[in-house]
Formats: sequence, C-alpha cells, structure tokens
Amino acid sequence: MSKFQIILLGFFGFFILVAVATFSLYRGGGSGGDFTAVIWGDIPSQDFSLLLNSPHILQDRSLSVNYVEKPAETLATEFTEALATGAGPDLIILTQDGLWKEKAKLVVIPYANISERDFKQTFVEEGELFLDSSGAYALPLIIDPLVLYYNRDLLSAAGLARPMAYWDEIYSAASKLTKKDPALNLTQSAIALGEARNIPRAKEILSLLMLQAGTPITAVPPTGGLHSELNNNFNLSISPAESALDFYTQFSNPAKAFYSWNRSLIDAQTHFTSGDSAYYIGFASELRALKNKNPTLNFAVAAVPQSRVSGKTITFGRLRAVAISRGSKNPAQALAAATKLVARDSARALSEIMQLAPARRDILSARPSDSILSVFYDAAVQSRGWLDPDAGATKDVWNDMIESVTSGRARSFEAINKANEEIN
Repeated sequence: MSKFQIILLGFFGFFILVAVATFSLYRGGGSGGDFTAVIWGDIPSQDFSLLLNSPHILQDRSLSVNYVEKPAETLATEFTEALATGAGPDLIILTQDGLWKEKAKLVVIPYANISERDFKQTFVEEGELFLDSSGAYALPLIIDPLVLYYNRDLLSAAGLARPMAYWDEIYSAASKLTKKDPALNLTQSAIALGEARNIPRAKEILSLLMLQAGTPITAVPPTGGLHSELNNNFNLSISPAESALDFYTQFSNPAKAFYSWNRSLIDAQTHFTSGDSAYYIGFASELRALKNKNPTLNFAVAAVPQSRVSGKTITFGRLRAVAISRGSKNPAQALAAATKLVARDSARALSEIMQLAPARRDILSARPSDSILSVFYDAAVQSRGWLDPDAGATKDVWNDMIESVTSGRARSFEAINKANEEIN
C-alpha cells in the first residue's frame, strides 16, 4: 500500500461521521483550518463567484474555495497534465460523459461515508451513473436537460394549439410547418433532425431517442470494463438503437412527406432564432443564447417529445457533479468542501444563478412558479444519460453513424454494428 493510500484511508476513517453529517444536515460551521479547496470546472467563473458570495457561503468560515474556470474542451486534458506534474485541483466539476475516462484519476467516496440509499434519495436518478460497487465517484450538482423550444408564431399560423408531446405527432405537423420554394428547397423547417454536421446537439438528440427506445447505450458487465449495447436487440425484432437511428435519419430524406432538414442549411440553433424552424431541441442552458440572438423571437419551452409506446418519460441530461481529484493533498477536507457545495442551500443558490435545475430531489420537489424553470425542473427529474468511454471520440462515431445512413453508404443496422464495434 502506498503512502498516499495510507494517508487517504486514515483521513477518510477519521472523517466518516463528519462527512455523513455534512452531507445530510450541513448548515455551516466547523473548522476547515488553513485548507483552501482548489476547484476546476467549466461553470463560468462569474456564476461561481456569485455562488461563493451568497450569504450562506460567506457565513461559513470553514469553507475556503479557489475556483478556476477551464474551457470544457480542454478541461480533461489540462486535468491529466496537472496530475502528471503533481499539481492540479482538489476537486473537479465534470459531466456524466466525462466520468468513465476520468475515473482512474478520482478518489471514490466509500459508502461508509455516503450510503447508496442516502445518495439515491438525495439526488436524481441520472446521478446513479456516478456510483459503482465501491462508492460514489462524484456528487451531483446541477442538471442541464434537453428541452423543446418552439416558435409560437409558426405553430399558431399552422393552426397548432400546442407543441408536440409525442414523436408521432411530428408526421402530421411537418406537412403544416415545413415549406419549400418552387425548386423544392426548404424555406421553413418543422424541426432540425436527420443530419449531424449542422445540428450541434445531434449526438445528444440521437442518444435521447435511443434511451427512450429502451437501450442504455453502454453497460458495465460483471467482468468489468465498458461494453456497447447498441446492437443488443433486447428480445425485439430490431435493436432499439437501430429503431432510433431509423427515426432520426428519415427527416433528411427528400423522398419522405415529412422531410424537413438537410446539411446545406445553416446550423440548427441559428435557423431557429432566424424564425425559420418551428422546433429546436437544445439544452436548457441555451435559453440565454437564443434570447440574445433574437430578442424579438416569440418562442416558448416545453418538454421533449416522448415515445407513445414505451410508458416512460425520459429526456437526456448533461449532469455536472463534484469529484475529488487523486492529486488532492487533503482528500478528507476536499470531501467536506464538496458536500457543502452540493448541500441544499448551495445547490439552490447555484440553480438560481445559472437558471438551471439542481440535482437534489428535495429542491426539485418544489416546482418554481416561473413557467420556463418549471419545465427545466421536470426535465431534471426525467433526465437520463449513459457512461461514455470518450465523449469526443464517440461524437465522431455518432456523426459517422448518422451520415453513413443519410448519404446511402450504409443501412441503419450496418451503421449500428460499425458504431458498436468502434465503441467496444
């Protein structure tokens, strides 16, 4: 056993009762000594500064934090490089799609500190991606779910009284919402689906459809490792992943009556803010950008459409969580800082600052009066995700899977099998 492991076990043993009490009942107080927790994450530093200057944080003299904002694109690389040089943060804020790749660089929080039962009762279901047999690898903080943005004027002009709630409603709506010029070029689109390169959230949307269809996308078998479930039929005639890919890609097929998108159009978000798309599926965090791009756009927010046959209500969520770095010189104090950051008052404050949903069930149970935030809160409870072996690499796999079908290079089952092999 290394010297670090001995120190780590000693600290955790001493802080078991303190950590459990902090997790369940934290109200401030205690002694943090001279420890300052260095935290890295992609949350804007302005937002995190507002959190650290909120009254309940300022009153807690035991919590000292130095937050460093890192670009989402370079966070993982910088984290790896810092650990290699013996530097780096005490805590890192990562998303569920970064967990698997970073797992070996994190300190697991044993169930002796935070029981599995307490974890599941405290945090939303998607947070369970951070659990394994040995404990929790991160504590959920905030959720950024996929939601459905819709142009109220375009829906009204088409005689549609409400946004679609189920995916099958798009077939009839598309004929009313999609418009073409005499040369059959799209001048107005029902929704951006079917392509990859000009749909920024293509990977997440297709993941959503797969999760709704019934595949977890990946799984951890008893033998360990991470295994793709894309070609698993689950006793169905075709795999849920293939069904999802079939559904997604049909909207870029000009031969279909509900054809509504192609790769020559501008990016999906800009197409929507220009007033040329009736629907746009994006993250809750995109709300600010949508308003800034077109302050006069008359749009609203709803839950993403659901499968009418699955019996489940699911959206895809980007879940941020706080993890302890293996490079921390004081993992026990880092744990104490992490539990304070995900405590009820802190989670609520950050939620209000970022205008996103917290990951705590006790806060989500009280729906806000704001019509948009209430959608985000509901979506947070319904959010799911999957263990991603390498978010950047699988984005390329997803894009190739989509474009191989839309270009005619492969049939759906062939594209799924190829993606399955590449993930494994």
